[in-house]
Amino acid sequence: MKRQKSVRTILLSIFCTLLVVTVLCFAVCGGYSLYTSEQELLRHNQASLDVYLKDLSYTMQELEKFNQDITANNLDFVTLSLDYPELVGAHQIESRMNVQRLIRNRVGENTGILLFSDKDEDVFFANGTHFMDEFFPSGAVSPEGIEEMQRIRSLWLSETPPPTQCWVSYVTDDTTLLMNAYTYQGVYLCALVDVDAFSRFYTENNELTAIEYAFLTQERVLTNTDFTESRGITVEEMLRAVETPVWHSATCLLQTAVNDTHGVGICGIISLGGIWNHLRVYVILLGGTFLIICLLFVSIYHLLNQLLFFPLDQITDATRQINEGATAIHSQPESIQEFQQIQDALEQLVQQKVSLAKDNMHQTYQKEHALLQYYQLQTRSHFVLNCMKTIYSLTVKGDQEKTMKIIGLFSNHLRYIYHDSLSLVPLRSEMVEVQDYFSIIELERSDHILLNQNVDPSLWDFQVPPLIIQTFVENFNKYNAQSDHILRFSIRVDKVHLDGRDYVRIRLTDNGVGYSEEALKSLQEMQQADGMFERNHVGVQNLCRRMDILYQKQYKRAFLNSPGGGALTVFYLPMELDEESPQTNRGEEL
Repeated sequence: MKRQKSVRTILLSIFCTLLVVTVLCFAVCGGYSLYTSEQELLRHNQASLDVYLKDLSYTMQELEKFNQDITANNLDFVTLSLDYPELVGAHQIESRMNVQRLIRNRVGENTGILLFSDKDEDVFFANGTHFMDEFFPSGAVSPEGIEEMQRIRSLWLSETPPPTQCWVSYVTDDTTLLMNAYTYQGVYLCALVDVDAFSRFYTENNELTAIEYAFLTQERVLTNTDFTESRGITVEEMLRAVETPVWHSATCLLQTAVNDTHGVGICGIISLGGIWNHLRVYVILLGGTFLIICLLFVSIYHLLNQLLFFPLDQITDATRQINEGATAIHSQPESIQEFQQIQDALEQLVQQKVSLAKDNMHQTYQKEHALLQYYQLQTRSHFVLNCMKTIYSLTVKGDQEKTMKIIGLFSNHLRYIYHDSLSLVPLRSEMVEVQDYFSIIELERSDHILLNQNVDPSLWDFQVPPLIIQTFVENFNKYNAQSDHILRFSIRVDKVHLDGRDYVRIRLTDNGVGYSEEALKSLQEMQQADGMFERNHVGVQNLCRRMDILYQKQYKRAFLNSPGGGALTVFYLPMELDEESPQTNRGEEL
């Protein structure tokens, strides 16, 4: 005998293993995520610093080359430095305008060039149209701009001027500039770089908003001084962070890049908040860990499917076998004792269910059969009485031919309407009954009446409930008395596709009086009074109830009046029924 296991023991082992694996995965992934996130942030910041510093260095280099070329090779600049009376006037003004035009074409958004002389009577300036908007708004020189340029000029013409042909810093309360001046015989060409503008541009366009940038030289911090002073960050600490990142007071991380040629550098200051905001990789790693857990849960689900969900699987399998006609379930002995007990109980339940299902099916069939016969007997056809009167009248008149014809048609009609209501008939049989019935009407009535038929030839053998068309022909005859105009009843049968299913559509129209509002409401809502049938349109209501039973409400119907007058009735009969429909096994041709 196989050794039986306990479900509780198996589940306890599985969940203990899951807990250990989950804790280890989260520990490993969490630690690795912190490390890699910090390294990635540093690499990104270092790359940004290199790009920004190269941009600034390239700008400074291009301005320096421009100054060298102008002072050494430009004849207009040399002309400005000559002190000949014959050049004063138009020639000198023309040379000055040429140099200013070259300067304007060369400077960019964050750069400028000043042109001035050491002679008080020959002071003139030139600058880029977008450089230092606070001094040159809309391209015009403001009084504040003139004062600032005068201060820069005074610095270069002072007793202790800065060295020329190299970059020096110029810092005031309002601006921070890097300057490089070239001179020739008292005429100066001074290139200016607005470091504050570069710093603002880099900060605004940086993807990591938690990083602050500060430009610096070997002696001082040029930009973002308020931030560095509030954090207590010094130039020495920034310069130590050139080779490797340096932590400052455990609150921020410093990385610096320096251009030794121009003596300027840029420092990226990363706060702890910036580091934490960059931990998106950690989230990805957690997602990977969660995926691992999901895979584990899937594996556990398969095990639970065999353990806890075993009863459901057994019930489903037993139901399938019953639907296939089995009277007992087929199963194999189980090694788990609880499973074996469930299997034994299911076998007993299936036996009881099979027995009850057979009894219930028999009772349902008898009930439906009796109900349909009851509906059929409820039809109070005035047409039968009218036919008897017509036969009597023709007999008295001695019209033997008409009498024999109407008796034959009437007998066919009685045979058709009193057959077993559970049977289905081919559409062909229903149309023959309609034609016979219509012939009786023509013999009975004195006015003109027409029958139009348009049937898809492929549907002649389609099974339909008996009287589905004849009922409405009878109503048409009943509610449309003798008329002075030609009455017409039309029948159209074709195929349609609705809601992903194929239907046979039967459309019945006439040009009579149509349905009354009360009749339409009763037919559409199928209301009953105290469990009894309505007196009006009893045949139509009984037909609909029979179709509800036969088709299990898998068909569609509509009752309405045509805009031009007359009744319009539409039925949609499914071409294929579900297995539970009684019609599936009850079709029978007449």
